[in-house]
Amino acid sequence: MSSTSPLPAPDYDLTIVVPAFNEEGQIAATLTSIQRVLSKCPGIRVEVLVINDGSCDGTAGIVTRVAAQNPEVKLVSNPRNLGLGSTIQVGISRAAGKKLVIVPGDNDLPETTLGVLIRHSREADMVMCYFIDRELRGRRRNVLSAVFGLIYTCFFDVYLLYINGPCVYPVDALRRLTLFSTRFSIVAEINVKLLRQGASFIEVPSFRQTGMTRSRSFSIRNLWEAAVVFTRLCYEIHIRNRSLYSKRPTRVLVEVP
Repeated sequence: MSSTSPLPAPDYDLTIVVPAFNEEGQIAATLTSIQRVLSKCPGIRVEVLVINDGSCDGTAGIVTRVAAQNPEVKLVSNPRNLGLGSTIQVGISRAAGKKLVIVPGDNDLPETTLGVLIRHSREADMVMCYFIDRELRGRRRNVLSAVFGLIYTCFFDVYLLYINGPCVYPVDALRRLTLFSTRFSIVAEINVKLLRQGASFIEVPSFRQTGMTRSRSFSIRNLWEAAVVFTRLCYEIHIRNRSLYSKRPTRVLVEVP
């Protein structure tokens, strides 16, 4: 990944990147949830970077009004809809924090999860989260998720409870990656590449957001992208850049209250 503008200096401890595409119904609640969490995490300097991915509704206007009252909230607008993966890459390039966490603009990430990620953000290179209330996803989604995780374990030798879970990342390491995912598979791509470069990591448990009735990640188009990304990852990890991705990650054990 590259950027034509100078990289921001790390003026914050953490950048929260909020990808948002046509989220006028949820973006205000998302930002309110983030503010509630931050009020319980004193001593951590945080910027909230909302990346408006070419929305054609009132998303940008809502964020602008919130930012007027909260200087840590900033709006960046893509000229057109680029997709989740590309939007996250924009957030990485614009982040002024030492660490970065992605919070969906549809208010899908529970406050408890964001809170535990932030509180543990300094304890390893990567702070990863898994959800223990798997019954909320249903049988089909659980089976697909288990198969997906097993495939990644077998092919990439990474042992995680949830390969696609929320995570706190080191910004410098993210910027050194060359990322090609443009949609939902970017999280798995980032996780595999950082872990195979020897990053330290911890895994913390949490619960899913209750009341959510839809998921944008489960579609034929995203399943196809997942297959394409997996194939390309195999080539990069095991053939093209084998020496770069030859390290083993270090698991850090912590007590989670």
